[in-house]
Amino acid sequence: MALRKALVTGGTGVNGVWVVRLLLEQGIEPIVFDATPDLTFLKDVRDSFRLYRGDTRDLAAVLRAIKETRPDAILHLAALMPNAAQADPKTGFEVNALATVVMLEAARLGDIGKVVFTSSKGAYGDVTGDYAHPTYRPLDENFPPRPVNVYDVAKVASEGMGVNYWRNYGIDFVALRFATIFGPGKLARHGVLSIHGRMVENAMLGQPTRIARGADQRDDSVYVKDVAHSIVLAAQAEKTNSRIFHIGSGRTASLPELAAILKEIYPHAEIEIGPGLDYFELGHNVYSLHDITRARTELGYAPRYDLLASVKDYIATMKRFGVEPTPTA
Repeated sequence: MALRKALVTGGTGVNGVWVVRLLLEQGIEPIVFDATPDLTFLKDVRDSFRLYRGDTRDLAAVLRAIKETRPDAILHLAALMPNAAQADPKTGFEVNALATVVMLEAARLGDIGKVVFTSSKGAYGDVTGDYAHPTYRPLDENFPPRPVNVYDVAKVASEGMGVNYWRNYGIDFVALRFATIFGPGKLARHGVLSIHGRMVENAMLGQPTRIARGADQRDDSVYVKDVAHSIVLAAQAEKTNSRIFHIGSGRTASLPELAAILKEIYPHAEIEIGPGLDYFELGHNVYSLHDITRARTELGYAPRYDLLASVKDYIATMKRFGVEPTPTA
């Protein structure tokens, strides 16, 4: 059955806004469900979708939205970010895992056949051996999960419950494990998780960027509009053979490579990156290369933005929507 309507949780978030816009472009009606709506990147299309303000842990509220709109699919993007989830583990697990069960149960009770869940490479925790620096052997979906924080544990738990609902209740559940995501809006919303955005927006402002270490680190960084494309593809896919898919850029890149692109666009940009690895300073390795063969084969996914195209679109998008860059040290 063709996708006509989709309930998008976190539909005004960093990823959600581009999902909503892409759905509209394809003639699919988005129904946005968000606890803290931010319409910065949706102002021009605000009259084109219904917006429900609510908590994703509230089954009754979700069912009301479903009853009133009758979506064909639930695209569950809403989440509490890693640092906030770690600081308040009970709330973090509730928002990032129990809310997923609420969406699955809402699909079961509301007779919705499809649920797409946005997972994360964080499911793998500390990636070691050939999959880490310096070889970056492509990591496929069979790599064993070893989550290390509340956010990651909740993602793995959500995937497990989704597979359970697929197996026992016939819900066509798909989880997308994303590589590192970057794009407009992330720096303002997620702060320290957006080192790429920090570099781009400081360059736009003419401010220097100094990163203590990480010049030798490579990582798979996927642009937010490729992320949105993958979510819509997953929602539209007929019964897939697999439940879990990697979504990435198909390549690794380094911060010096990003800096070189920015200096081509902004010749006076000051960007200093110290040597070594782990520019997020996490103490464990989250840097890897996603093997996206499964998503290519079953979903028809292919990255549309390389690093240069991503940076150019990032800057153009900020200017198009009149969004001021966020200054950071």
